[in-house]
Amino acid sequence: MRNRVPAGRRRALSLAAAVVVVTGLTAGTARATTVGPVDLGTLPGDDESTVLAVNEAGVMVGLSQAGSNPRRDHPVRWDATGQITALPTPGGTEGQVRDINSIGVSAGYVLTAGTAVPTRWDASGQATLLQLPAGYHNALAWAISDTNVVVGSWSTPGNQYHGFRWDPDGTVTDLGALPGETWSMAEDISADGSIITGGANRAGANQAARWVNGGPLTELEPQALNSGTHVINDSGVIAGTVRDTSGGPTIPARWDQAGVRHPMEWPSPHVVWVYQIGSTGYVVGSGYLYPPKRSALLWDLDGHVTALPDDGKGADAESVNADGTVAGTFKSQATVWFLNGERRQLGTLPGGTSSRGYRITDSGRVVGTAYTAAGKGHAVYWTLD
Repeated sequence: MRNRVPAGRRRALSLAAAVVVVTGLTAGTARATTVGPVDLGTLPGDDESTVLAVNEAGVMVGLSQAGSNPRRDHPVRWDATGQITALPTPGGTEGQVRDINSIGVSAGYVLTAGTAVPTRWDASGQATLLQLPAGYHNALAWAISDTNVVVGSWSTPGNQYHGFRWDPDGTVTDLGALPGETWSMAEDISADGSIITGGANRAGANQAARWVNGGPLTELEPQALNSGTHVINDSGVIAGTVRDTSGGPTIPARWDQAGVRHPMEWPSPHVVWVYQIGSTGYVVGSGYLYPPKRSALLWDLDGHVTALPDDGKGADAESVNADGTVAGTFKSQATVWFLNGERRQLGTLPGGTSSRGYRITDSGRVVGTAYTAAGKGHAVYWTLD
């Protein structure tokens, strides 16, 4: 849970703030060795694959893919040992699985002849389709809680884009929009299903928003000129960005379970991205702290920012676990950075030259993509022992 590629990943915003950069890493314990990459392969007849989410038990979900124009996506699941299984797509032949919870239930959507239909797959892989209300269409599920609540976004009969919530008993709720507006998007959910985060429109600008305990859509406070949230951790802490005035900076921020904003440092006038918040509150992203190269960034529990060691060559940080260990990419290879300052490249497949790290679990599994000798991207995992 929460180890997934979010729907709003890599949404760029220009930032500028006058703060101090923390350049050192605090003490921590690195793991001694790395096992992998383990090639997760593809379904028969497909040529590429990618992992989109992993839970703490090491069960992974994602896509097995074929062709290029058009590209065909087949939802799949890998058990903790890497055994691949095709997930059924009732009413269609393609789809995507986007998230998996701690008990192995996953969510995504199936592409039917007429529309995209949100789908939940139980721990054994059996599919349940969300029955869309009359006139609703193109419904995409992005996340699932440990209580099996699925959230996503759909088009209403009036072709307005709204967030939705699908409860385990089959009840589906249109999450609506802010008063007088027409657009919202539900992107992520806390482990207990009580807090949904996403975005909404106000006065022509995107606003960070959430839904709490089945209540109405509300903006995260204090109200800003524009803001955005894309990720939430299991306990309901949200990460994103905010800009308060037209002439002021946009900065990364966290919102606690009560919805109170806690700004995070960003000392550059250049672009930054917030990608993920870990289970204990560490936040990672990437940004142009020292242009022209892009730095991998870690914000600690007090909001201080660290540019992770990259020898001046640039890097990306994608995910962080409870210990503050970061997974990302450096010099075209999947890489982890430990709090004690160690940087470790995780390697490539035999004959391949590049890999990327997307997600890291609290137990030390890193998932990502590595390229084969034939240049095909395959889902892989590494284990930090």
